[in-house]
Amino acid sequence: MKIKTLLLLLAVCILPGSLCAGVVFSPDTLGAGKLYRDSTYRRVIKEGTANLDCYFSYPQGGWQIQRGYGGNARELERLDKFMRSSFADTLIYVRRITLTGYCSIEGSYAANEKLAHDRANGFRNYLDTEYGLARRFPVEVRYVGEDWDRLRQLVEASTLPGRAEVLAVIDNTDIFKGREKKLMDLQGGVPYNLMLAELFPLLRRVEIRVEYDLHRIIEERYRRKLTDAEFQEILVRERASAEADERRLAELRQLEAEKRQRAEQLRLEEERVVQARRKEEQLRREEAERLKEQRFREQWLAERAAGRQARREARKQRNRLLPLLSVKTNLYTWAGMTPDFDYTAFTPNLSAEFFFARRWSAVASAAYADWDYDNGKCHWGVSAYSLEPRFWVNGDGCYRWCYVGIYGQLGDFDNRSTDSGRIAGGTANCTGTYWEGGLSVGCYILLDAHWGIEAGLRGGYRASDTNAYDVEMPYYYFNRNFRENHFGVTGVNISVSYRFGSRK
Repeated sequence: MKIKTLLLLLAVCILPGSLCAGVVFSPDTLGAGKLYRDSTYRRVIKEGTANLDCYFSYPQGGWQIQRGYGGNARELERLDKFMRSSFADTLIYVRRITLTGYCSIEGSYAANEKLAHDRANGFRNYLDTEYGLARRFPVEVRYVGEDWDRLRQLVEASTLPGRAEVLAVIDNTDIFKGREKKLMDLQGGVPYNLMLAELFPLLRRVEIRVEYDLHRIIEERYRRKLTDAEFQEILVRERASAEADERRLAELRQLEAEKRQRAEQLRLEEERVVQARRKEEQLRREEAERLKEQRFREQWLAERAAGRQARREARKQRNRLLPLLSVKTNLYTWAGMTPDFDYTAFTPNLSAEFFFARRWSAVASAAYADWDYDNGKCHWGVSAYSLEPRFWVNGDGCYRWCYVGIYGQLGDFDNRSTDSGRIAGGTANCTGTYWEGGLSVGCYILLDAHWGIEAGLRGGYRASDTNAYDVEMPYYYFNRNFRENHFGVTGVNISVSYRFGSRK
């Protein structure tokens, strides 16, 4: 009984395991969402390999990679990104890694082959040091001394002068039978020198090629062994799924890009609105500042004008005098000048002007001279008495600016002259009387309330009764009597005046 019980328990324990071992999980039972769908997996499934060409710079004849030489730092950053993306997932299995070094064609083939060999191995040493590559994956190192195939591709895709001739030389001339020499001689070396500068640097490179073990990767994803037929079927399906995912991601990226574009447009629109508001606000502030400055300037100008007006009014008030009497003297006559603009001797003179009825005044004047001049050779004797009523144009009672008047004047004279013209006319020595009358016009300028300057002219008729005589010193002999009549300027007035009056 005990034995049967033990056998039954053993069968119960073994049977479920046997049943479970016979169960095959369909890929569909895992669910597409459980499959690994990141970018590395999709790239591996679609391409099966990963390649990167690194264009390192080396010193002349050098083969070791130096980060600080030329543009190597930039190329090493590209290499680091490639290594991280290619080996980031522990479930991505690598079948083989191939490192290939290439050289350009200039120089001897043996030297280029050795240099390509050394640079490929130098590249492997760098990868082993930085990433421990050879310890983790199988690594194969290859080298190509002169990469003519790549050069032909570059020439064919270029606009090189003589491109057809260059391709003919590459296709029809053996490497060891002067191919490079023919290229150097072609068209005077112009195509060769252009290739040397632009295309040969693209030949000097090291390539890393990673081949993935897709069979093992898919088996790990499905967690069972697969026949070749199952692998191929699943690979096709996985590649289709990866491409579908790529399309969906492309659509999502497109939608995201459109979303970002719309967001950027909204941001730019908001920024434009904000800038427009700021500009409008700035314009308002500038307009307000301009108006403020304008008001300030207008106020300043108004205050300045008011100040000037106030000063003028104060000055006017200070200078405002209602004159009753003015005493003045004619500087022109004092200077010895005559109305005919002749020079004789000075003539003292004095005038008094009486003001009445706000616009009217009357001037009484007297002048007298009786002395020799020009070292006693000439004599000037004259007396003049005049009366001149005036009408002032400005009727404010201050008697300033313009006036017109009529005048009358009489007097006598006793002159002796050495002027040749007067001697020839027989009037060098004469005595007599005269009278004149006419119009006067002038202007009075206030200097202050009392002092002022007057300038004016007299014009009209003058009549004289003259006795001419001859001189034989010490005797004077009567020669003749004659009368003269004259129309024209009869007086010049440049006077200094002092007025008496009231400030009311």
